[in-house]
Amino acid sequence: MISDLEILRAAHLMMHQYGGNAELEAANYIERIRGRADWNKLLTWARIQRTIAVLDRTATRTSLPN
Repeated sequence: MISDLEILRAAHLMMHQYGGNAELEAANYIERIRGRADWNKLLTWARIQRTIAVLDRTATRTSLPN
């Protein structure tokens, strides 16, 4: 099992690489894995996607107005 810290790092890397499309890219990975019956990878990517969503909402709420 991948640690929470590793999930957080992966989410940050995805957000850095894909910006606002990071959650969608994680969902694309999940779709590609879904048919392979690799539950560990599927659950890992689901955790990454959920973490991206939480980080994105947190960043949006704490952003300063322009």
